[in-house]
Amino acid sequence: MTIRLALPSKGRLLDDTLAYFAAAGLHIRKTGNARAYAAEARGIEGIEIAFMQAGEIPAALASGAAHLGVTGEDLIREKQAADASVLVRALGYGRADLVIAVPQSWIDVETMADLDDAAAAFRALHGFPMRVATKYLNLTRAYFRQVGLANYRLAPSDGATEGAPASGAAEIVVDITSSGETLRANHLKIIGDQPILRSEAQLRASKYAQWTDPAFKTLKNLIERVEARESARNRVILRCAIAGANRDALNTALEPLGASLIAMEDATVTVGASKSMAYEAALILREYGAPRVDSVEPQMLYGAGEDVFNTVKMALLH
Repeated sequence: MTIRLALPSKGRLLDDTLAYFAAAGLHIRKTGNARAYAAEARGIEGIEIAFMQAGEIPAALASGAAHLGVTGEDLIREKQAADASVLVRALGYGRADLVIAVPQSWIDVETMADLDDAAAAFRALHGFPMRVATKYLNLTRAYFRQVGLANYRLAPSDGATEGAPASGAAEIVVDITSSGETLRANHLKIIGDQPILRSEAQLRASKYAQWTDPAFKTLKNLIERVEARESARNRVILRCAIAGANRDALNTALEPLGASLIAMEDATVTVGASKSMAYEAALILREYGAPRVDSVEPQMLYGAGEDVFNTVKMALLH
């Protein structure tokens, strides 16, 4: 049995996703022309690719039409699909913040408390509440309820949300942004100390897909590859020759750095360390008599995937 992996069909999110899986050993390419949705996957048996609009993937997970999906956390939470799926891994790309922005001319509005005061004054003056243009109706409603903002009306946005205040369609906006440049270009400023949500791409598993033993076997294979790649991302392997080194003493010296002695065979010493601590670990090896220390960046470090798979499987079965 194959498992269906739903991926975003276009844009930077697609490019980053294909590169991410390729680094983990799953090579995916579209077949046919550039607009085609057909694809082939090589490197891991039992995976079928389904290209979809990023906003459609939460529904595919919630219905069980896809076993796995990659899309932004903002869309998962807005489409209320978090309870229908299990987080396998946050992928570290596609980062963006869901923010509240008001016209730059509102010089007295910098915090949510300021906005609450402005909303009450607006309603008293105009006789109707401020309008909030957004594509994120559920997240906006939930956040405003949490902070106690009541004098507003949601104005669903299907187009360029940031242009709503200039066009007179709304007074403020709630929108996703990675840099804030588009908001500033439209004479808007972000308010509040924290965004409503810090989002990034996530790999999620559907609770409602058909998870047979073969499907779980394929899922385990994928998770082990992904976690091996993640484990290797910030690690280095140090190799050197040290004659007559004491294993326990060397381990004790390396331990405060979070480095570990992988092997010691005759005079050959192999140490694993984080990239940030590699230099300090190499200095210790030099102090123990290594004339030189070579470093290698591993492509994969296997072992961490077992625990992740077991956690995901248990969540899918309950």
